[in-house]
Amino acid sequence: MVVTTRRALLGWMAGAALLATGGWATAVSAEQATLNALWMGWPEEQVDPLMDAFREAHPEITLNVERIPFAQIFQTIEVRLNARGPDPDIFIVDSPLTASYAVRGYLLDLTPHLDASRFTKAGLAAGTVDGKIYSAPFGSSSALLFYNKKLLAEAGIEPPSTDPAERWTWAELVDAAKKVAKPDQGIWGFVFEQAERPYQLLPLPMSLGAEMISADGLTATGYLDSAKSVEAFQFYQDLYQKEQVSPPGVFDNNLTFELFGTGKVGFFVGNPYDLVNLPNKYPDLEWGLAPHPYFADGTPVTPTGAWHIGVNPNTDQMEAALTFIDFMMQDDTQRLWLSLRPYPPVLEAVWEAEADTTFADPGWGIVRHELAETARARPATPGWREYEDIMRLAIRDIQTGADVQATLTAAAERIDRELAKYR
Repeated sequence: MVVTTRRALLGWMAGAALLATGGWATAVSAEQATLNALWMGWPEEQVDPLMDAFREAHPEITLNVERIPFAQIFQTIEVRLNARGPDPDIFIVDSPLTASYAVRGYLLDLTPHLDASRFTKAGLAAGTVDGKIYSAPFGSSSALLFYNKKLLAEAGIEPPSTDPAERWTWAELVDAAKKVAKPDQGIWGFVFEQAERPYQLLPLPMSLGAEMISADGLTATGYLDSAKSVEAFQFYQDLYQKEQVSPPGVFDNNLTFELFGTGKVGFFVGNPYDLVNLPNKYPDLEWGLAPHPYFADGTPVTPTGAWHIGVNPNTDQMEAALTFIDFMMQDDTQRLWLSLRPYPPVLEAVWEAEADTTFADPGWGIVRHELAETARARPATPGWREYEDIMRLAIRDIQTGADVQATLTAAAERIDRELAKYR
């Protein structure tokens, strides 16, 4: 668990001013520049120390930061970058949108400015399009199987192993979830934290070997609605309709997290940030961890991808913008970011530096294994926003009982129509 104190933050900020450039290209100079940044609307206490550390290290650059709420960040980026002007100079990038932004000229090719060898495989892949790095990795993600120790003990279930080589199959999970579930008492066997989002659900068909879009990222038909994809999403529907181990109609991430946190769910697929959020919000809950399940006739696949940083190619403050990227990619900066918001690091050096402290928890050991061995980024397509929006509606329909094949075929056709504009 990451503990942040004022003294620790001040120490980080002081250290940030003395960051070394080992493993990096020559530092970029910038004099009397002003940078405008669009950033995610995380709490001030998570953003301000990071930005203040940059200002401390580079007093010659005036940094203005706009924190935009999640519900507005994507539209804001579209409006501002589509204007083809110099503002913003730098902006936060949801990594699955990297391909979309790159194709439309929103992102500078950062390949010459980054040392690819410093990054984790999963982090680098999420920011790479056609072999070029367009968004600088700043955080990663994964998935873990959390379980309620009390509910498992009451049902006589031996908890799953923490060893990824002995991870449960989905069939084993369903069998256990059926023993826990008591729908009439509001107790459920299993829930996905993100019950409608492709991020957490696409690993189901991917585990069976399905590709979710064509190699060029422009065709969904024949992929999204393939036999393997239909099989996987039929399994998803059965959790709610046939097996009745999952609560139908619950799509809000906060509600699914609350269900598990208040002891109403036996098994819960969540994210690494829950390693910190659960003990903070539900200190009395007794829970354990295991690797993400997989289909027995497939292979383990886990989701990945998080927030990256992009440079507007039309900025008139290029040197200062690259200085910002340089700073944010430094080991100490990313250790500071880890202390502020516990995303899995994208730098190998940070994993090593925190091995005996932050990452001594077994859960982080599972995360590191998944990022190295089983992580798969979301489909690389210039139309990811359209793909995701259509899929979310399809997933809702599937969960509530719609014909799986027909729903996926209709969704694939809609996605293809949207992707036609990128051909």
